[in-house]
Amino acid sequence: MSKRPSSKLGAKRLRKGARLRLPRWSHILLLEFAALAAYSNSFGSGMLFDSAVILRDSRIQGATAEDVRRVFTEPYWAATPTAGLYRPLTTLSYLLNYAVLGNRQDPAGYHWVNFAVHGINIALVYALGLLIFGGEALPIALAAIWGLHPLLTESVTNVAGRPDLLATMGVLAGMLCYARALESAGRRRLAWLGALAAAQAVGVFSKENAIVLPGLILLYDLTVRGRNGWRDRLPAWPALALPLAAYFWLRSQVGVHLVVPVTDNPLAGAGFWAARLTAVKVIGAFAGLFLWPARLSADYSYNCVPVFAWPPFSWEDAKALLAVAFCLGLLALALWAWRARQPLFFWLVFFFIAAAPTSNLVFLIGSIMAERFLYLPAVGLAGCLVVAIDAASRRLLPERRSAFRAAAVAMGLGCFALATRTYARNFDWHDDLALWSNAVEACPESVKAHINLGHGLSQLDGRLPDAIREYEAAVRIQPGLAQAHYNLGSVLLQIPERQQDALAEFREAIRIDPRQPEAYYNMGAVLSHIPGKMDEAIAALRAALDLKPDHVGAHNDLGNVFAQTGRLPEAIAEFQAALRSEPEFSEAHNNLGVVLAQMPGREQEAIAEFRAAVRFDPGLANAHRNLGMALAAVPGHLSEAIAELQTADQTHPDPEIERLIEGLRAQVSAR
Repeated sequence: MSKRPSSKLGAKRLRKGARLRLPRWSHILLLEFAALAAYSNSFGSGMLFDSAVILRDSRIQGATAEDVRRVFTEPYWAATPTAGLYRPLTTLSYLLNYAVLGNRQDPAGYHWVNFAVHGINIALVYALGLLIFGGEALPIALAAIWGLHPLLTESVTNVAGRPDLLATMGVLAGMLCYARALESAGRRRLAWLGALAAAQAVGVFSKENAIVLPGLILLYDLTVRGRNGWRDRLPAWPALALPLAAYFWLRSQVGVHLVVPVTDNPLAGAGFWAARLTAVKVIGAFAGLFLWPARLSADYSYNCVPVFAWPPFSWEDAKALLAVAFCLGLLALALWAWRARQPLFFWLVFFFIAAAPTSNLVFLIGSIMAERFLYLPAVGLAGCLVVAIDAASRRLLPERRSAFRAAAVAMGLGCFALATRTYARNFDWHDDLALWSNAVEACPESVKAHINLGHGLSQLDGRLPDAIREYEAAVRIQPGLAQAHYNLGSVLLQIPERQQDALAEFREAIRIDPRQPEAYYNMGAVLSHIPGKMDEAIAALRAALDLKPDHVGAHNDLGNVFAQTGRLPEAIAEFQAALRSEPEFSEAHNNLGVVLAQMPGREQEAIAEFRAAVRFDPGLANAHRNLGMALAAVPGHLSEAIAELQTADQTHPDPEIERLIEGLRAQVSAR
């Protein structure tokens, strides 16, 4: 029986003769090819979820100095400073895609950049494994398990996951630069410290969670107690402090602040201890998903993770207490491993440090749980899994060669299974319908998943009943969510016999949140078609305009109500207000023309409005009809009037229009 190698950090794990006969760069290439195979079906996916917002960001659509200035002086989501996010380097990377590489609206280029950064991170994880494990086999296993794991698909396949990719690149590169700085002296050390500062800047200016780099460097110092003393380690801290100070100063100038919606993070509405116990339950859920990633979801918001609410005691409360015990057990294991099995100590503590910013334990963030939060912490979990498989094989098979083969087979099969699951998971990110159908299946109590699936179904022919069921599920899960009632009312509005039901949903949405211009607008639209409800319709539409003065639809509908009740000057004022906000709004031009045509001496103005309506929307049959009738009343324009009426009849056949055409033709013949 061969002697077992030492378990100390950096010890050789394999006999020299058992090593793979491939150079290290070949190992990296193999890892990259495996990842490419797992993600080969991701490049055709659309811009889903938060990614759709990226393409509407005007800052990325040009590569000018002004665009770059705005990137550094505005929040990450420029229209939503309450998200509390400042990530200028991530936005610059989207500018690179859109304006420099010329990808514009084509998602493929964005996906390729995401995968390229993920490929770099796989190489960095492999290098970190070499630093911690030594040898070759375990670092390869570490990088393969992490790089192929399906929990990472949200960060890689979802274009909006790029902040996690870039931040992780900065953190991992920073750790390796620090290790090289300790091994160097003189100018070479200064160069590596400069690289460390750059890596910290890349990380934190891409996503806030890269602030964990100093903690991970401290962990490395606690784990690797080499010949370097504190004098050698001390210069790294100013190198880390400078980019962090710059980040926080620039962030303070932008003025972002965080508002946590209960729908996105239910912990915002819970007590301190209930929130923290639930946050620990989320950590346990993450560990479970890492070990068995069968049911993954794009959303874990309300009420996918029920908040701890004991008493009465429930299974969900038991999960929280079990998660507390699990985490305490891991911390105890880490303390034991500090001296007995240092790699295990390193990876366990790595996980907890990396997960801290998004754990909701220290402070609440914008989401209760998301798979992208695990992109960096999963490195620690992968390291723990590699240590566990290696230790189990050595214990079960004391002979060194047999243990290595058993561990290699187990890890190889595991990586193949992970890659297969990742490949299958990428199909869920292909389009909105697939994504949210999967989310509803994985998290049936996620209100946001039902709302997004309902929206996708409402856009498809014949799927309106399915959309209604999804919105009704959202209302059932969170009755106090105004958006759910509004969305349900919007789809009910499309069914003539359910107008009253739609009206009830809009009223409920307004009761819950009176600051909803669209709910007032739709309520006014419904009321305007109910006899005797004109005053209520006017009140609702005016309420919509109080909240959103440039709401063109509300101005247009209010003008129609005034026109129906004979208040023509007020109707004209509303149509003109709509056109000031949207000069090419053909329907408002047509409606304004109809009102002007009723007023003596304003026939030419009416004709001008009808002409504008058909110019901006040639398919608007009603405008062609109105223009034809108005021209028929003007001497010398009968032929043009007939042409307009014929266009209207071709677009929307109507026996009445055909009779008008025949009558006008008779007049032309009589002349």
